[in-house]
Order: sequence, then C-alpha cells, then structure tokens
Amino acid sequence: MANLVEIKEHKDRARITPIEVFPDPKTALVLTYQHTGAPNKPVVSVGDSVDVGQKIADAKERVSAPVHSPISGKVIKIGDIYNSCYAECSEAIWIENDGKNTKDKALTPISEAELKDISIDELLLRIREAGIIGLGGAGFPTSIKLSVPKGTTIKTLIVNAAEGEPFDTADERLMIEKTANLVRGVRVLRKILGNPKVIVATKTSKVEAAPKLQEAFGQEPDTEVVVKHLTYQQGDASVLQKAILNYETPPGKRSYEMGTIVQNVATINAIANAVFEGEPLISRVTTLNGDVSEPKNLLVKIGTPVKDILTQYKVDTNDIRQVVVGGVMMGNSIQTIDAPVTKRTSSILVFSKSKYKPEEPQTACIHCSKCISSCPVRLHPIMIYNAIMKGDIEKAEKLWVKDCIACGTCSYVCPSRLPLSGIICASRH
Repeated sequence: MANLVEIKEHKDRARITPIEVFPDPKTALVLTYQHTGAPNKPVVSVGDSVDVGQKIADAKERVSAPVHSPISGKVIKIGDIYNSCYAECSEAIWIENDGKNTKDKALTPISEAELKDISIDELLLRIREAGIIGLGGAGFPTSIKLSVPKGTTIKTLIVNAAEGEPFDTADERLMIEKTANLVRGVRVLRKILGNPKVIVATKTSKVEAAPKLQEAFGQEPDTEVVVKHLTYQQGDASVLQKAILNYETPPGKRSYEMGTIVQNVATINAIANAVFEGEPLISRVTTLNGDVSEPKNLLVKIGTPVKDILTQYKVDTNDIRQVVVGGVMMGNSIQTIDAPVTKRTSSILVFSKSKYKPEEPQTACIHCSKCISSCPVRLHPIMIYNAIMKGDIEKAEKLWVKDCIACGTCSYVCPSRLPLSGIICASRH
C-alpha cells in the first residue's frame, strides 16, 4: 500500500475569489492541437472571416476533437507557436478581433425537457462537435471516453470534484457558482451511460463547495455526495476510484471495463454548455495564483495570450522566474508568456525571482526508497528512471512505466532532487 503524501495547498485566497469574466483578446492564438489523439488541420485560411464558435480546425480520425474560434474577426496568420499541452511548438491560428461578437449557429441548443427524446448518438455527436476534451488535465476527447463498447454496463459515474493540484481553485469555484449546470451535465452523462449510480466525490477542505453540491444533488435519484479527506494524488481518476469504490483497475484495462466512468467537474460543465446552450468549448475557468498580489479565477477565452492576463493584473513581467500552466505538480513551465491559454489551462501560476529561495543542488540517489513508498500506483520510480537514463526502454516498460499517472510525487519527495517524474513522463511521448 502506497503512503499517499500530503502536499500543502495554497488556495486560501483563490478559493474564496468569485469567477471574473476576462476581456476578449484583441488577437486570439488558437492552437489546432490541444487534445490527446490525432492532430487537427486548419479548415480556414488566412484572410477568412470567422464567427464566435465557428469550427476552425478538425481531423478525420475518430480520436480527435475540433477547435473553434473564441472571437469573431479575421484569420491573419497560421503558423507555429509554443504549445503548453505538449511543451513544444505546434500549429496555431491567429485571429484578429473585429469587436462584433458575431456568433456561429452550427450548434443548436436543446431544452432540458427535450433531453429524454434525444438519442445517445446525437448527444455524443454534439459533445464531439463542441470540441470537448477532459479538462482535468488528460485532454482525451470526451465523446470517445463516453462511447463505451456495446455490452458494457456502466454501474457507477464518479464526478471528480477533488481538484488536487495545490494552487488550483477553478473547479472549486465552478462547484460553488455553477452547481445547477453541473447537475444538468450529469443528467446528460446518465442518459449516455445508461443511468448509472452517481457518486460526487469532493474534499472536506472545500468548505463552501461541499454543501452546495450536497444541496444541488440531494434531490437527484440514485446519487450520493461523498465528502472526505482526499490527498492530492487522489484527484487522479484511477486513484480516486480506489478511494471511493475500494477497487483498482488491473494493469492493461480501462475503468469502463470495471463498470466505472470518472468525469471532472469542468468537463461536465462544458458538456452542459454544449448541449443546453449550444456553446462549443471556446472558454474555460482558470486560476491565476502563485506570486501574485491578488489570486483570481477567470473565465477566459481559449487562445488568449498569457501575457494579456499578466498585464491586466499588473504582474511585473521583469520579475518572473517561471510561469507554470496546468498545475504546479502536473503542468508545464511555459517558454514564453506569449503562449496562449488552451483547453487544458486549469491554472496560470506565477513564480517570481524576488521571492525565489535557492534549491539544494541535485545529488546522486541515496537509496532512501521514498519515491517507491510514496508512488500512488506502486511503481518503482528510481528503477524506471535509471533504466531510461541508460537507454533501456524495454526494461522501463517491464517496470510498468506506462502505468505512471504523472502525478510528480516521486520528484516531490526525492531528497536528491532527481527529476524522476519529468524524465519518466518525457520517455512516454
């Protein structure tokens, strides 16, 4: 049994800060590839006019998710820019805002009363065409995740309301402010999945969100809200499943094969918006936190340059040591603040030069085994790391490197400051 390490949270101010709507960018930089799966190709050209919510890139492959214009205006450039989803450069579409906010009407909303009459295939198509992916970090196309094979019975839908990342509060504010929308989204999921039992799992530390969830879901049939102490690692879908249902999915299998689907609250909110509002995934709530004077939770358009956000809130860009997007434990340090917000930008974390405390230098492994005892999926990180450093990928695979959940705990506990998680994750791309 792994010793789940407690990681200090830095959320006191951010979690009580209501969501603010951030102004639309003057120029949006929309990455064509933001999901896990087949890359998209632009379906617009330089000089084209586009509307809010218009599809601008897509792929023919099944495991894919289109992207849409977050603003109305003109396509002024198609080229490469830093992609924080993959920590490398990839294709993006530059759109100059015309200020007209003209909306595309390709996605037509339905009423809640119409939900009972719409087919599962139609719901899955709407979710796919809205470009919805897992917003908890994995980025897997949601329509594919929900398309369980025929003959598979889903017994339990777990709503992941844990939000383990130490600085992130975007999901928590959704639980507080958009609770009714989450209920609508869960109703869509129940329809698709054959009406499974629903367990909404959240943490005791979410003192404002927990009662909101209990009140909103209290009248829903066959639904339970579980409020308990959960560690950072238990925000991962597979580890949360173990904490709530007390069983693990065997290596090589998917959770749906065990009768369980886990969905993050931000994803569920996006599903409700797509089905009932006809709104594709063109914005998301992200947390601005770290070495900033006022932490924020912002509803921001996908494609907004990070620099715009930092400038708006008077962050001294000359004092920035590092900006991490997507969580301090599992996210990426961006190479440039010109990089845009993506579907997977759950947070923007600023760390300054002036508040930086020099770290101890990296040393050789001291064989303390802390990385092994703290791994939530019971891997041997140091052994995998050594195999990768020696170029022995076959040995790394035999040590179940593919089962790593990229939580970063091994690096966090290592007294030698070895980049265990970074090397292991890099080897899997």
